[in-house]
Amino acid sequence: MNISISSLRLAASLLLCLCGVGCASLNVQKPTGNVTGMSVGEVNATGFTMNFDVDVKNPNTVALPLTAADYTVGFAGVNVAKGKAKPEGSIPAGGSKSVSVPVTITYESLLLAEKAIIKSGGNSPYALDAGLSLNSGIPLLGDLRVPLQYNGTLALKDILNNPQALMQSPAARKLAQELVGRFFK
Repeated sequence: MNISISSLRLAASLLLCLCGVGCASLNVQKPTGNVTGMSVGEVNATGFTMNFDVDVKNPNTVALPLTAADYTVGFAGVNVAKGKAKPEGSIPAGGSKSVSVPVTITYESLLLAEKAIIKSGGNSPYALDAGLSLNSGIPLLGDLRVPLQYNGTLALKDILNNPQALMQSPAARKLAQELVGRFFK
């Protein structure tokens, strides 16, 4: 095998150039996120959706596409939902964007926190522990995860007044009876 010195120099130069570009692009800053609020979306026979509004800021010079969201939601100190969501969009370079992270809560899962919910009178404190994943565009770096936390209080007694839920969900009916029965004791 006969390799010329000029071929080796060319290969070394190309390798250094590629490394220089790759190394320069590793200077990615971590985006930040802040949950600005929560609204209740669809309420149906199986449960309801909590839509968490998140303001995400991207300090980088390139847009970062959202790839996923992971979450755990607890009511009255008891974890009742854990899962993933697929928010859509991309956070613009040097900008910010509001993103909604939908979390589905079933009435069955609320039974895990039944005693604490009843003790709260139906105005239950909840906590979100979540993260948004954004594509860094750099294979070696992978996705960037933006951690999120949020606490609030939800009037579950109002959600449990949904006639469809009461007629079709034994879990919703049980929680509603426990909450209403508490006020008449």
